Order: sequence, then structure tokens, then C-alpha cells
Amino acid sequence: MILIGILAVAIVFDVAVRRNWRLAILLVARWKSLRPFVLAYLRRSPATFAYLVVLSVTTWVLLGTSPKVSKLVLLEHSTNLHELRINPIKVLIRSAFWAPGYEFLAWIFFFALVLAPAEYWLGTRRWVLVFATGHVLATVGSVTALWFAIRYGWAAKNLQETIDVGVSYGFAAVAAIFTYRLPPSWRWAWALSTVGIGLVALVVNQSFTDVGHFLALGVGFAFYPITRDFWVQSRKATPIWSTIASKGLA
Repeated sequence: MILIGILAVAIVFDVAVRRNWRLAILLVARWKSLRPFVLAYLRRSPATFAYLVVLSVTTWVLLGTSPKVSKLVLLEHSTNLHELRINPIKVLIRSAFWAPGYEFLAWIFFFALVLAPAEYWLGTRRWVLVFATGHVLATVGSVTALWFAIRYGWAAKNLQETIDVGVSYGFAAVAAIFTYRLPPSWRWAWALSTVGIGLVALVVNQSFTDVGHFLALGVGFAFYPITRDFWVQSRKATPIWSTIASKGLA
């Protein structure tokens, strides 16, 4: 249904342009003026947007299958206790490349708002390091907490095969380290907001995934030393969400 909707919109827009409808012509003109800035923004954060493309493909696959098949796919790539006992390396990697259902649409916004400027600031290798470390350590920490909860009867045994996939652990780590990129006047508000959201979710939901999110925030804050690198510090001269600095991209 989504594919049909996209194709229908594309066809209608093409017809509108061919018939010189005013709104369509204005949109085309606006896109031409914005295109250099958009492309520059994409080029300066290659890992962020390459990752987003992969997520769009896997999400498309999920949305194109039945609920039963979708659940089986997610279970196979989930970092639950059962899969981590069988294929720990495989699921630790693959679990980060699935975004169940339509939550992917929200991630498009968060990738552009936080992950892209964070990658440009840190550099791709440091960005990947923070994201991957947050994802792995938060996963290991959360399933360890779950293992103890199940062992001592605080959680149901069927949670050993629950679905736990997505980008949120890695994102939480990057969102935390992004605190050090912000101006001093924003820094405390951002840090308190991220920690507050994580803490409220943990207290209200009391789920092992919320434990993981809280741990991932700690991982991100702990990466403070890499933000003192001269190259990283020099990137602070560029406005956070700009696409092109006054003299072009650095």
C-alpha cells in the first residue's frame, strides 16, 4: 500500500509539472534552490545517511510481509537472551539494522537532528565508535539485568525470547555525547532532558530495554575525552545544524 501511495503521488506531481500548475512549479523551483544545501548536508555525514538507507530497506521488507513473518524475522535478529546464547556476534550487529514498523519515520527526524551533526562534529570513525559501543554495552547490560530478573523470579521466563532490535541504544549514546557539542547555555538543559527522559521511562516502564537506554546514555557521557581532540574542537566553529559554513564545508 505504501508503494502504491508513493507511486500515485509521483505520478500526480509529474502531471502537475507537465501542465505547469503553479504550486508544482513553485515546489520544483524551491527544490532547485535547496538542493545544493541538502546534498552538502548529506555529504558531510555519510555514515548517518547510509545507515538511514539501510534502515529504510529493512523497514520496507518488514512492512511488506505478514505480521507472522515480520515477527519471526525480528526474533531471529533480536538481542534477546535466547539469540545471544546462540549467535551473539551476529545479533549484536544485525539487531541495529531493524526498526520495527512505522517508528522508522520518527527516526528520519532524529537522524537529521542529532546523528548527522554529531557525525560531522566527531568525524565518522569516532561517531561509529560511540554509536557501536553504546549499542553493544547497553545490550549486554540490559540482558544481564534481565537474566538476573528471570533467575530470581522478578521477570517472566518468556522474556528470554522477546524482541529487542533497533537503533535506540546507539542513538542514546550519541545523543549523550552531543551534549558536549552544544553551547554552554544549552548544555545542561540537553543533558538533564536526556537523563530525565531515560529515568522517567525506566521508573514508569521498568523494562530491560529502558535499562539499556539509561546505560547507553552513560556510555555517551563517558566518551567525553574524545571531544577534546583538536580536530573535534575545531568543528565547533561550524553552526550545529548548518549545511554550509560561511566559507564552505570544512
